[in-house]
Amino acid sequence: MYSLLIAAGLGLSVMLSLFVFPEKPAWFFGPFFGLVAFVPTIMLLSRWVGEKVRPLFETAGRQAQAQNIPAAIETLEKALTWRRWQLFLEQQVNTQIGQLHYAAGDERKAIELLRRGYPKESTGHLLLGAALYRQDGLEPAREALEKGINFNKKSPILYNFLAWILAEEDQRDAAMEVLGRCLKADPGDEATAENLQRLQNEKKLNMKSFDMLWFMLKFETPKGMAAQPTFRKGFRQPPKNPAKNPPKKAKSR
Repeated sequence: MYSLLIAAGLGLSVMLSLFVFPEKPAWFFGPFFGLVAFVPTIMLLSRWVGEKVRPLFETAGRQAQAQNIPAAIETLEKALTWRRWQLFLEQQVNTQIGQLHYAAGDERKAIELLRRGYPKESTGHLLLGAALYRQDGLEPAREALEKGINFNKKSPILYNFLAWILAEEDQRDAAMEVLGRCLKADPGDEATAENLQRLQNEKKLNMKSFDMLWFMLKFETPKGMAAQPTFRKGFRQPPKNPAKNPPKKAKSR
């Protein structure tokens, strides 16, 4: 926001200063020179803020990959000190932190942040819809996903996930209508065309073609990957296969 105000103020000052001169060419070209002053200024300020924020996003990404979610969240929160300098920065940070809370299992906190997230980030709407469906049911999830579709009309996973929810709620006609809208926006999407055909044949949707975008929603586990139990530090984990390691019998004397 500050970057925009500074650039706009400079451009306006240049334009108004030319009105002081009575000659026609000077004030006639005032708006042009004002625009010339505005554009480079906003670009330079945006680049300057980007250089300050980018390392924080990169560090948070590495911390998230190392499964250090609290540290990643703390790093991203530091980027919020620049939120008044860059348009949509706060919304982008909210989306990133919301996704981390979702991954960590804190869906209530994820919902709170993703609702204030960046509207053109389709993954944020996707996770918000999944969390709302588990927490509050169909309608809140449907509203969130439709909002995401309005901002991301060529994101097939949003359409297909909404169709999956509707099919789970026995609203197959509504699900087919959603997939029809997706094909209208992107006629060449094969996964959507296949799922529409499956619904027409009264079969379940195949969401596995969306790979990790689907599995991250936590409605299905990838084949061969079982949910792993978590243990607090200081607690001993049980043996992986107790049947193969029966307890030794004490020797009789």
